[in-house]
Amino acid sequence: MKGDLQAENDRLRTRVAELEAAVSARDDFLAIAAHELRNPMTPILGQVERLNRMVTHGSFSVAQVSGALGLLKQLIQLFIKRATTLLDVSRMTTGRLQLHAETFELNELVLRVVKAHEAAAEHAGSKIVYAQERVLRVYLDPLAVEQILDNVLLNALRYGGGRPVAIMVGGDDARVWMTVTDQGPGISPADRNRIFERFEQAVSSRTQGGFGIGLWVVGQLVQAMGGEITVESALNQGSSFKVTLPRVLQ
Repeated sequence: MKGDLQAENDRLRTRVAELEAAVSARDDFLAIAAHELRNPMTPILGQVERLNRMVTHGSFSVAQVSGALGLLKQLIQLFIKRATTLLDVSRMTTGRLQLHAETFELNELVLRVVKAHEAAAEHAGSKIVYAQERVLRVYLDPLAVEQILDNVLLNALRYGGGRPVAIMVGGDDARVWMTVTDQGPGISPADRNRIFERFEQAVSSRTQGGFGIGLWVVGQLVQAMGGEITVESALNQGSSFKVTLPRVLQ
């Protein structure tokens, strides 16, 4: 009898632990989903504000409005596409992330992300400096690459102190790399050791908070594609994030 009670207690404890883990995983996913759906709204809002200024001041042409609406449509389509990939994001927590590789030109993807964030940069009193180099054709997951650059660029704009943010892209026969550099307050050595951990924040060095989920997502995607991300930074001297990826996803 006593042995049966002990076994039942052990079973119940195990079940409670499983349920607690499930609730924790659900809460983690909801936090990730909220972050991943909020980020793309920044350039959408920026584009809406740009259109509103055109109309308010009456300084626009049909071609300008048509171009702005076309970009807004593209941003909304990307938002919908990202929303449908949240299942893959949730799989990061279980190590079952699925990637979908295709051939594309990295330069074109970077330029698209830059254009999508120009309005947000303008709103922050900043600008994005990007000069295209030679064509870099890759075989990777384009949405994953876009999410990586999107998160890193948004952090740079958010904490860049209204100064220009520079993007550099390069590559060789085996690898490609993207470097995003801001001129913000920088990150302390202690914070640099943990900013890629889930729900960690470099609050002490970046007064507006952040880094809770975005860089964790970046780290997971980079790792899934067999790449690496490094950070060079010093307090009051800005930060430089470098993402290195293989040209061909294995």
